[in-house]
Amino acid sequence: MKPRAVLGELRPRPDEPYGDPRVCVALLDGPVDLSHPCFAGADLTRLVTLVQEPAGPGPMSLHGTHVASLLFGMPGTPVTGIAPHCRGLLLPVFPDGGNGRVPQMDLARAIERAVEEGAHVINISGGERTDAGQADALLERALRLCEDQGVLVVSAVGNDGADTLQVPAAVPSVLAVGAAAADGSPLDISNWGGAFRTHGLLAPGQDIEGAAPGGGLASLTGSSFATPLVAGTAALLVAAQLAGGGTADPKAAGQALLATATAPADCADPDAPTCRRGLGGSLDAPRAYALITTRKEETAVTTPAAAPTPSEAPAPSVAPAAYETPAPYGTPAAPAAPAPAQPAAPVPAAPPVPAGITADGGAPPPPPVPPAPAAPPAPGPVQAPPAPALAPPVQAVAAAAAPVAPAAPVAPAAPSPTAPPVHAPQATTSAGVRPSCGCGGDPAACSCGGSGGASPRQLIYVIGTIGFDYPTEARRDSFRQQMPYVEVTVDGRAVEQAPDPYSPRQLRDYLASAPWVSDKVTWTLTMDGATVYALEAEPAAGMDWSEPLVPPVEAQKARKAPARIATEKGRTDADLFNLFANPPVSTVYRVFRDAIWGQALDPDDEEERDGYISRVSVPGVLTDRTTRLYSGQIVPVVEVKSRGLYTWNEAALVDAVFDQVKKDSEMEQPKDPKQQTKVKVRDEAELKLTIRAFLDKIYYQFRNLGQTSADRALNYMGTNAFLFGDKIKEGLLSASKVPGSTKNLYALDTITVTKSPYCRVGSDCQDVTVTFYDPEDERRSRLSYLFTVDVSDELPVTLAPVHTFLGSL
Repeated sequence: MKPRAVLGELRPRPDEPYGDPRVCVALLDGPVDLSHPCFAGADLTRLVTLVQEPAGPGPMSLHGTHVASLLFGMPGTPVTGIAPHCRGLLLPVFPDGGNGRVPQMDLARAIERAVEEGAHVINISGGERTDAGQADALLERALRLCEDQGVLVVSAVGNDGADTLQVPAAVPSVLAVGAAAADGSPLDISNWGGAFRTHGLLAPGQDIEGAAPGGGLASLTGSSFATPLVAGTAALLVAAQLAGGGTADPKAAGQALLATATAPADCADPDAPTCRRGLGGSLDAPRAYALITTRKEETAVTTPAAAPTPSEAPAPSVAPAAYETPAPYGTPAAPAAPAPAQPAAPVPAAPPVPAGITADGGAPPPPPVPPAPAAPPAPGPVQAPPAPALAPPVQAVAAAAAPVAPAAPVAPAAPSPTAPPVHAPQATTSAGVRPSCGCGGDPAACSCGGSGGASPRQLIYVIGTIGFDYPTEARRDSFRQQMPYVEVTVDGRAVEQAPDPYSPRQLRDYLASAPWVSDKVTWTLTMDGATVYALEAEPAAGMDWSEPLVPPVEAQKARKAPARIATEKGRTDADLFNLFANPPVSTVYRVFRDAIWGQALDPDDEEERDGYISRVSVPGVLTDRTTRLYSGQIVPVVEVKSRGLYTWNEAALVDAVFDQVKKDSEMEQPKDPKQQTKVKVRDEAELKLTIRAFLDKIYYQFRNLGQTSADRALNYMGTNAFLFGDKIKEGLLSASKVPGSTKNLYALDTITVTKSPYCRVGSDCQDVTVTFYDPEDERRSRLSYLFTVDVSDELPVTLAPVHTFLGSL
């Protein structure tokens, strides 16, 4: 089946819709062979991701190239895609190597990047099977960003042939797509489930003809190849919105697709097994196009009962645990002939497999098809050169020896009234204006991004803890051999023991005396044990050291017995030790070195409490490089800047804020001894719990990758909360600024981030609003504090004083 067959009666029109260059579609998939003739003249930009190898003969390159051709194949070439005139962003997420599965965190990175680059529609032909349809916290946050910005995410339901849920398709804000056979019935391998019925639909997914690496063609089967047909149709609807003089509203386009989906036949009981396999209905592009392009009420279409809008679905829940993914795809594809009616009994769920997002494929491939003769490139702008290759998820595909005849279009149902689609905030691009190059290709060569183009680099401001790793066994063993032996006490006797390169304390002591090897360790930033970035220090500057150095072994001896090394006037033994045994090092590496030691201390131990480190704020620039950890995980490299690199002790901050609140509130003791009352321990415990809840809101509930403008502003505000605890104090003491006689302590209500309407030229400003309320009297007015943060530089800065106003924003 040719991809444009899904457009039905729209195809023969003289003004056949091919999309609009003002509409941007992002493809998160495998490597794409941009040298294929079908992409000649297409406006495609490949962005730098964790997958950087070029497209090759692997299964993920076939997956990515095929899906891309269904979207962007140019007219007059071997494959004509659904929306070839739209602007395309290619973000490789599935590598050819390995098991084809990637963490949900990597998918979240790519989604956030696509939104920042101005995507209206995001195509994800993959996912990870879960028990309850819950996404990882970071992926759920990325999808919420799409919801807030009005970006439509279209994702495949998977090919396990089971009543099971797969993320991101199971998240209510995502448009889920299942695969249908040539006769319109659900494919045996396509998943289904109650959640998909509320925000999902079927599209042709059997023997879909598309491009293959090397210039060839292939006909593949699975929900992976039904998904771009829906995403491309959504892009056409957005283009129609613009052509009609309106604004781009991708979410309304998605709702129109759901509202006009043809309900499954003979489905009086939507919970019957055969009806559940049909999700919310089948794609009807002509009806959706008519709903978008007409403004007359009598031409609107009734929303089928089986296809409620996403707003009726329950809110997504968050689960930080990893998820299971579909089993390897080996289920045979449905035959081209009309398939018999589906059995009433549900198909058992597939067995669990290793966790990770994977691409959705179909049946295993027969012998490869020889490449078709290359067609002459269509006239048009020169295509972007292939950037680092994309890697598709592991899947099975079926290559057809001959093209399959397109299915006959389904006649549209009689029109009837419907409610207008809900318009959500959106991220649109200026009409016809876009960067002439991709930020992923050469970050220094252009200015682009969703922040208004203020900076050509992808800035990072993230909060977490510092970790370390060794890239190879040889590197780890080299540290073990160079580190000095340590002295321990065994049965009352001093015994020297071999060093442990994984001991934070021993590594810190070694690096203090040998700072020149600080960059030989792979420094990392972690969140609750998950490694997010590899960290490198910015080039050091302004260091001039002329004092003699002490070899590490001698430094260790001096540390054990600090005898006078020299007799310089005014210098103590400790001064000389610090000079000789701790030579200068990059500020960034010194913070890393001290952080791993401070993080290993016990905050409940009075002797270690003061040195304990609970969090580190890391400002930097995301490079186009990646590194492989000892575990095999690949993470992006961030060049860390020294300005804004802070460590802090959360427990100490809670105590500091508590002392300020106690001093400025009615808890302070009156001067008259007769009126003094002892502060209740219960009050102190509750107050400290309230303060810690404020911090937990930022560092746990709102944890993020620090990539988007809003997240950088939020993280910087959280850093300011540690640097300037008086803002927390003022929030807790808001009762003094709100009419009322009671002096109850206020509690944190909400934290929101929105783009600021007031900003300097060339800057990117975000408003962070923190709202407090009286938990003992809901009738009292809330009090909000508004921080305006400029995040256009490596180190965010606050603008103007903090604004305070009654009520919520």
